[in-house]
Amino acid sequence: MEETARFKPEIQSTFRNWTTISTACVVCFAVGINATAVLSAVTEITSDFHIDEASFSYSYFLVTAWNLAAATCPLFVLPVMEDMGVRPFYLSVYLLFIIFVMVQAVAPNFATLIVARVIAGACGGVLQNSVDGIAADLWQNDKRNRTTSLTLYTLSLLGGVTFGPVFGGAIIRSLNWRWIFYIQLIIYGALLPYLFLALQESRPMDDGEDSDTNKKPRLQVSDLLATILRSIRMLTTEMIVGTFTLWSSFAFGCVFMCSQSVPQVFTALYDWTEWQTGLLQVSLLTGEIIGFGLCLLQDNLVYPHFTANRPNPEARLYTSIPATLFGLMGGFFMYAWSSYSYIPWIVPALGLALIGVGITCIVQAVSVYVTDSYASHAASAISAVAFGENVFAALLPLATRDMYDRLGFQWASSLLAFAALALSFVPVILVRSGGKIRGRSSFTASS
Repeated sequence: MEETARFKPEIQSTFRNWTTISTACVVCFAVGINATAVLSAVTEITSDFHIDEASFSYSYFLVTAWNLAAATCPLFVLPVMEDMGVRPFYLSVYLLFIIFVMVQAVAPNFATLIVARVIAGACGGVLQNSVDGIAADLWQNDKRNRTTSLTLYTLSLLGGVTFGPVFGGAIIRSLNWRWIFYIQLIIYGALLPYLFLALQESRPMDDGEDSDTNKKPRLQVSDLLATILRSIRMLTTEMIVGTFTLWSSFAFGCVFMCSQSVPQVFTALYDWTEWQTGLLQVSLLTGEIIGFGLCLLQDNLVYPHFTANRPNPEARLYTSIPATLFGLMGGFFMYAWSSYSYIPWIVPALGLALIGVGITCIVQAVSVYVTDSYASHAASAISAVAFGENVFAALLPLATRDMYDRLGFQWASSLLAFAALALSFVPVILVRSGGKIRGRSSFTASS
């Protein structure tokens, strides 16, 4: 009886932590839908607002605006959330996000829609990027649960933006494009009471008699600037952060490039409609789910085996090497050279699934490795990586249509495969020399 009583608080705490992190991941997934669901309604939106796309793909500004705001806003808001408390800011940002989803639904013109997308993207970026910090706070002394939380977060982040075109494609077949946002409003509204009840504060404020003497000072403007500058400094001076940001950002950007290229390729080859090409994103999502399973195997079988006798953060990268070569690179080559009308559509779809496997393994490996390597500076390092990912997601797809038009479907996808091949050397170098590189870093030394 005493034994049971002794462990009961720990069990309750674990359950509460998992409830909080699972809730945050559900919101992360749902928010990601807003980023890309609109891609399935490009023709309808440009027609309604009389947008001429002959010379430039203005419609993709809807996603670019969302991602650029998602890249920049968290740099300023997340440090304040960490100091003032996550829960009140999180709920406030979520409410603001819902308001501007509603504005997207009723936007009278294209400019209003873009502005609403910017503000919704800023809120969405905060909601998504805060999950990493929530996981770190909840599992400060539990590396295994923290890693599993980060893996779940990776799936929710990638899965949401990948599922967006599927969601939009299912709706646009029988309803007006505005219903893409109306139905999102219903979902987000239904999540609000659950979020209010289930999301616990991950950074409780100090209390007790000595709270006035021990309480951490409020964040000053100088502290905020120092935090932002630290992320920029790590991005530009730390080899690990810089190269891993490039590697992970390319992988994350590929999700959005695929969302842009799939309608182009499958409409030309198989005469598919927009809603059909939206549904095809299920193949990419399936690959991401498989990648999630591989990441769990990596964290629970491979990593413990190679770290039984000594700490070895580089063991986090082992699965990502074949995932980059056979998943991301191999998937793009398969997607490239099966893009002929006489080859069944399922073959390039399988290539997309392989790409999904590679993307998930890469983004998860970077997140967990950086968190393990930089400890007390992990939040700044992760902020730098997240900034790069959203910038790539915003800008890379702007060139997708022209690239596929000028190079052809085969060589455009092959170019992405060669880029994946070049970036596959990043984890190989870190596995071989990561310890030495970390040893020369002032940030890892002080962590």
